[in-house]
Amino acid sequence: MRPFTPDVALDVRMPSDPRVAPDGSRVAFCLAPVGHRQTDPTSTIYIVPTDGSAAARAVTGSEHNNVAPRWSPDGAALAFLADRVKRGEAQLHRVAVGGGEAVRLTELLGGVANPAWRPDGRAIAFTARRRALAAEDEPKSDVKVWSEQWRPHAVAVVPAYGGAPVVLGPARGHVWAFAFSPDGAEIVAAVSPSEDLAATYGNVRLLRWRVDGTGDERELLTGLGMGVSQLAWSADGARILVVAAQAPEASHARIFIIDTADNAVHTRDDDDTSLAWAGWQGDHLVINRIAGQVSQLALSSPSSVLPTPSGGWIDSVDVADGTVAFTCALPDHSAEVYALRGDGAARCLTDLNPQLAEVTLGPMEQISWQAADGMRIEGWLLLPSERAGDAPLPLIVQIHGGPAGVSSPRSGMGAHNWGQALAARGYAVLLPNPRGSIGRGAAFTRSNRFDLGGGDYEDIMAGVDYLIARGIADPDRLGVCGWSYGGFMTAWVVGHTDRFKAAVAGAPPTNWVSKIGTTDIGPANAWNIGLVHQEPDQVWERSPIRYVGKVKTPTLLVGGEADKRVPITQAQEFHWSLKSAGVETELVIYPRQKHGFHERMHQLDLVQRVCDWFDRFV
Repeated sequence: MRPFTPDVALDVRMPSDPRVAPDGSRVAFCLAPVGHRQTDPTSTIYIVPTDGSAAARAVTGSEHNNVAPRWSPDGAALAFLADRVKRGEAQLHRVAVGGGEAVRLTELLGGVANPAWRPDGRAIAFTARRRALAAEDEPKSDVKVWSEQWRPHAVAVVPAYGGAPVVLGPARGHVWAFAFSPDGAEIVAAVSPSEDLAATYGNVRLLRWRVDGTGDERELLTGLGMGVSQLAWSADGARILVVAAQAPEASHARIFIIDTADNAVHTRDDDDTSLAWAGWQGDHLVINRIAGQVSQLALSSPSSVLPTPSGGWIDSVDVADGTVAFTCALPDHSAEVYALRGDGAARCLTDLNPQLAEVTLGPMEQISWQAADGMRIEGWLLLPSERAGDAPLPLIVQIHGGPAGVSSPRSGMGAHNWGQALAARGYAVLLPNPRGSIGRGAAFTRSNRFDLGGGDYEDIMAGVDYLIARGIADPDRLGVCGWSYGGFMTAWVVGHTDRFKAAVAGAPPTNWVSKIGTTDIGPANAWNIGLVHQEPDQVWERSPIRYVGKVKTPTLLVGGEADKRVPITQAQEFHWSLKSAGVETELVIYPRQKHGFHERMHQLDLVQRVCDWFDRFV
């Protein structure tokens, strides 16, 4: 056995987007490394039989970003997206499952997205820029008018063996997701006025129209949020399934069932879990839900939990012909591809990272404690693999992103999850799920709205005190860190207590007044914190930079130069103020990196800097 080092996590290969063949016999999925050695991501598409009779085999190369595999109705071919013509610009391809060279079907400016076979198998639909589909060029001037949108996508279709694309609609707006009716005669799509994320909060509509252009577009649902995670017709065409958040519940997805005969909408009742995905299995639903800090697959009727690995985290699910395929990570194992057929237990179909069998990982334990107001708060405790005696350990608190996120069994390692790397250096690591996290229903998720840095801060500090009382954490050796919302909380924490000896704030929102106006999700931020023109004092009062004069904690700030979600200027503002106040601080900016880093070189530097910063001060 060998100890865990930061490079171990970055070399892990992660599966995603499993898709079950129409007869349920095989699963296609994408496989990509956590850390990409090129400046552009790469991904390979594999196929594996669901009975476990053979190992997964690649059907594409690994030199480009091959993603979104979609089975043809007869199971003989896959449609997929790949950036083989121009890196970073995906085009539609088709490849025979039995082998052979992939055929490119599009070459449209800006690339395409959302591939889907027409039910008759003769054509493949996708979304692409309206201007590209009209053979128009991009504007020649590089002057940007902020309110002008040039890239809204429409639904188009090309023959499965090549030909010119034909636009199928809608008349206007940007299509985020769509689905054909079983007979191919109609389309239902999630549409917003533009592709600008800041224009989509509560502004996505569900439209239905006929492919042949007869009849009007019908509006089925309004007020949907930024993401529609599932859109599917039942096999008999009688119902449409929609999984989406609807304003004002910006962070809590729900199930909507629409009767196609009269377009009546039925909403499934909420419970004390959080919905991640749902799909049709015959007349019933398979549901992926977050129950506390782990995932569960359940049937809607009869209501029952499916036999999946206990204590795991399920990221992606698909269903076809009674077969459920999914990816699942466990506290001591990276994600693998599983299949569940009939009434049997889930079968693991892959062994994607055998090298991890030789690596010693720190154990993860689910824990809970009581908040100041009596609420039960959950989290994970990660300990060093070897601990000499029972003496208290230095403790690092790593706070998840979101705020509607969750620390889960997969949270121990990765480019932005530093738990295993820290545990390998002798730290205990607390991964808290304070109020505002998902997994415990809508009320819990919204419970820190307009109160970021309030009850959630108290929840986290109560968790620290709990571990001190248990004799696990040394009160004189504490550190705090996080990414995105976790970066915000880190910057907030050091402005409200000097108990921590060091902090690392990754992609941290530090000034909500400027952040709301420069991020790509301003309306979502405003929903959580308030509108500047209505509540300027409230927005400013919850900005960590307001309290920067109270900070004594040595603070490292890190972020991506190309981050649109939390612009690097947020870290720059905080760093400049800390430096002016004489606080020990560093700012590290990573070129080309967005909100989530993908280049291995930068990921490795990031993890090592985080560990070194805590070693230096904690």
